[in-house]
Amino acid sequence: MLFDVVFFGLPLVLAVCLGAHAIREKSAEFWRPSFSFLAYCTFYLVGGREVLLYLVCGIIMGGAWASVGLGPGV
Repeated sequence: MLFDVVFFGLPLVLAVCLGAHAIREKSAEFWRPSFSFLAYCTFYLVGGREVLLYLVCGIIMGGAWASVGLGPGV
């Protein structure tokens, strides 16, 4: 599913690339974002996928509601 690729695959790739860059350059400044991306991927696997799906569905429904013009004044 494209949702999994965007919200899980890309952060995982970024975490691996930043970790490899930190090892190659021997620079500690790239470890923190790498760890943060890995922590996000763990959150996504443990149950964050449903949270993100609910938020995205809510945003889509809210945008559709706003575009139809059914605001509070109707």
